[in-house]
Amino acid sequence: MNVQSNGSIIHTGNETRMQRVDGFIAFFREANELLQQELDLSPANQLVTNIISRLSLQLRSPYLPEEVQAVLSNDYVRLNRRKLQDKLSEAEFLVELSDSRDISKWEGSVLDIVTRLPNWNVYMALVSRELSVLREYMRQDHRSEKSPIVFVGSGPMPLSPIILHLFGDAEVICLEMDSVAYDASCSLFEHLGLGKKVTVVMQNGSEFDYSSYSRIFVASLVRNKRAVLEQISRTSRDPLVAVRTAEGIRQIMYEAIDESRLNKQGWRIVGRTYPVQNLVINSTLFLERAPRSDWDED
Repeated sequence: MNVQSNGSIIHTGNETRMQRVDGFIAFFREANELLQQELDLSPANQLVTNIISRLSLQLRSPYLPEEVQAVLSNDYVRLNRRKLQDKLSEAEFLVELSDSRDISKWEGSVLDIVTRLPNWNVYMALVSRELSVLREYMRQDHRSEKSPIVFVGSGPMPLSPIILHLFGDAEVICLEMDSVAYDASCSLFEHLGLGKKVTVVMQNGSEFDYSSYSRIFVASLVRNKRAVLEQISRTSRDPLVAVRTAEGIRQIMYEAIDESRLNKQGWRIVGRTYPVQNLVINSTLFLERAPRSDWDED
């Protein structure tokens, strides 16, 4: 296994499967230890920015199922994966906060401003695929495509909700429980002149009343997804839920939905998107409430 001068792993054709696994675990340990000891996880810290960029690159590479299983079952990875995810979430929040505050000073149309963001292509690829699945489902189910969308966990830089509005021709209501993210979103929406087309409500998605809504997105960084899904099921009459998850090696960065438990919780999968190699890490599950007779009881 060759290593670049900056420490990132290069996968070579002669590399054995065990070398790939050992190399990834070693890099996981390096990334985790650095992020645990750094007090500043903002984009101003170049060490943090570099290690997360390297990790993102590794996670966008293809891995065999047996390699993924070997990495995820490693004792160090199992004990520290959640700790690393917490640090990555904090760092991602700070990047979004910085971007949100920066573009609140930029001039131009909404589209002109947001397309200048570094992650525009990633989010556009992700949301475009989600909209494609959403539209196909709505057509097959004869549902209206004009109803508002609720986006749970929009964060300080609500780029996904903005794309849903711009390219899905929908009103979007963002739910955000962090006061800093809420304030940043309000300022951003005001600057972009989105008016009432994209709004934000400061509330936990597990407590919101979804009775007036049937199209709901749940962000990948929402930690209490099960509680959110339970609240949606309780309050929405006929919900279609797009919940972002992670599969394969990408579970290192984002929490994965336990698909085997969805039916026990009263949901069935009616569609999904997949990661885009070298671009999109997340995948998205589209859920609808399953008939009670189809539930798998514990």
